[in-house]
Amino acid sequence: MLTHSRLVPFGAEPEVLDATEDHVRNHLSSVASAEDSETEYADEVSIVQRIQDDGVLVYGVLDREPVAPYLQDDFDPEQDVIDNPLSVPSILEGQ
Repeated sequence: MLTHSRLVPFGAEPEVLDATEDHVRNHLSSVASAEDSETEYADEVSIVQRIQDDGVLVYGVLDREPVAPYLQDDFDPEQDVIDNPLSVPSILEGQ
């Protein structure tokens, strides 16, 4: 199960709450999608808005396991850097 939340402070414009809800949906969908798609599972995300002392917490839940490598239990960030080097020369070679 995946969860993600963002706080919208009191006094924010109404569209900020809508944009935050979209962000939570998109984020959860992307980490559950093999294609990193923000829309593939967005319709499956359950959203709850909770009033807190300092704003509204937008809390999302998606009943799927993460596909994103960095969220896997066996993910080793040091090995990932070795396997996927991102250096200026390697970036420039692709141009």
